[in-house]
Amino acid sequence: MALSIALLSGCSLSTTVPQSGIQAPAQWNTGTDHLVWPQARWWDEYQQPQLSQLMAQARTSNLDLATAASRLLQADAQLRQTGASLLPQLDGSANGRRSGGDGQSPGNSFSATLNASYEVDFWGRNRAAVDAAAANLDASRYDLEAVAISTDASVASNWFQLVENQARRQLAEDNLAAAEQVLNIVEARYRYGADDSLALSQQRALVAQLRANLPSLQQQTLQLRNSLALLLGQGPDFVLDELPEMTSITVPEPGAGLPSELLNRRPDIRVSEQRLLAANANLTAARAALYPRIQLTGNYGAQSSTLSDLISNPLNSWGLVAGLTQPIFDGGRLRAQVEISEASQQEALIGYQRAILDALIDADTALGALQQARQQHQLQQAASAEAELAFELAQARYKAGAITLQNLLDTQRSWFQSQDSLVQQRAAWLQATVNLYRALGGGWQEQAPADS
Repeated sequence: MALSIALLSGCSLSTTVPQSGIQAPAQWNTGTDHLVWPQARWWDEYQQPQLSQLMAQARTSNLDLATAASRLLQADAQLRQTGASLLPQLDGSANGRRSGGDGQSPGNSFSATLNASYEVDFWGRNRAAVDAAAANLDASRYDLEAVAISTDASVASNWFQLVENQARRQLAEDNLAAAEQVLNIVEARYRYGADDSLALSQQRALVAQLRANLPSLQQQTLQLRNSLALLLGQGPDFVLDELPEMTSITVPEPGAGLPSELLNRRPDIRVSEQRLLAANANLTAARAALYPRIQLTGNYGAQSSTLSDLISNPLNSWGLVAGLTQPIFDGGRLRAQVEISEASQQEALIGYQRAILDALIDADTALGALQQARQQHQLQQAASAEAELAFELAQARYKAGAITLQNLLDTQRSWFQSQDSLVQQRAAWLQATVNLYRALGGGWQEQAPADS
């Protein structure tokens, strides 16, 4: 009776999966009312064919994606390997022997044997191991999607930095040309005694400083191009077509959806969830290992003195064995494995909770950053327009002798700085949209499994 009770209780060793206990907020802190979720090909919103082409190239050539795909293949093979434990195992052997001795005629002996074994998974240990492998496979599948989203965002971010760098380089060259024009005026006034040597030195110093800024911008272009090449699985010989003007790039307005939807839109959250399921299944397997193992084995053999008789008229033998193995003393090894699995489950739960919180905070922060970047760009546009007007007026008044060179230099520097700030603010606005797309899972949506 006691054994029957133990057997019945042992049939239900499955472990309850712990819940995260985290509730998504009802709305984002920014109070956005644009709740349409981003499309999967979010980069098309910028209306830049070159960017779309680079995205397609990255999806086929990025090495991080290739690595994640290899891990997925490993997890798939691991599942098939683990699943074999649920099936009977069959192997065969064949032998041929010739022997003799003093006073004996040599004789032949042939035999063939089939051996079968099957572990009755009464406590669910093997099934739990398969469940863990299946969860790890799903985690690898979601991880591949997460790497793809990260790669997409990295390509877009790098490309926008290249466009920004090109705009700043062009602006620096234009500012240098403008400063040289002012220098020509100062030199002419100096020759006629209208300006002193200090004014001339100040303008020459400004021109020299603007020239000195160009090499660093060129070096940044090289670094950014090589970074993009690496994302595309290319080397330093990578050739990039002519980049568009920054002002030609459409700045989209990404929809953020609802916070509760985010939990199903971020594959990295699903990775953590599957890791928790795998840890939970491993805990079930560790607990089941404390119980007896039931093994069924069988064999069938045939023996004969000639090879032809082995097939047509052998001497047959067979056997069936049922065995039960119960761990009695192992120095606490199995119990320690249970404790390890319990701690691993707790670690996976914490990782799952952290992934959810990270995603919610990441998205909320990205929404706020986008709103701020948009406002800063609008303010900088107005400031830059005023600075340009002030410089034009200062040039005219300086030529007329109404203001000093120092007044002209101050307005000139202010105009140059405001132009560069405007380029950087527009680039920051574009980067903020990329960061939000990344934080929202890039428009990823889990596909329903196809019918088999």
